[in-house]
Amino acid sequence: MRLVQSPLAFAGLETDLHGKQRRLVHKSIPTDTGKDFTWSEEEFTVRDYSEGLPGLVWRNFYGPPFLRMFGERLDTLPTGCRQSLGGDIVLVRPYELPTEAGTEAGTARELELISLLGPECFYDHERRTLPTRRPVLDALGQPLH
Repeated sequence: MRLVQSPLAFAGLETDLHGKQRRLVHKSIPTDTGKDFTWSEEEFTVRDYSEGLPGLVWRNFYGPPFLRMFGERLDTLPTGCRQSLGGDIVLVRPYELPTEAGTEAGTARELELISLLGPECFYDHERRTLPTRRPVLDALGQPLH
């Protein structure tokens, strides 16, 4: 994060990352034959961090814009879920193993932490709506330090 000056980094299984960052959308258009032409395509849940967060994964590294966005809510996370890495970077880890992603217990833990951090900061996969609370960035979309 420091090397590339990114305020955000994720680590997890590709299937979990993909599932949080993209969604499958079914589309159709009528044709001259009277039958609809249907197809599916993937769309981003959030295109980049300026639109908010796609969810929580195995390891979530947050820099200054996200620390400001979450504020004191970070202190409400259960013991062992939050670790300061110094230099204004905080690690949030919902569970110990990446294979816990997508399990009933893993999903419940993610939802618990999201409720503590503020559901308005995260994409709502059930309703397919963008976060309403986003990090404060400068006019060029860069994080304010």
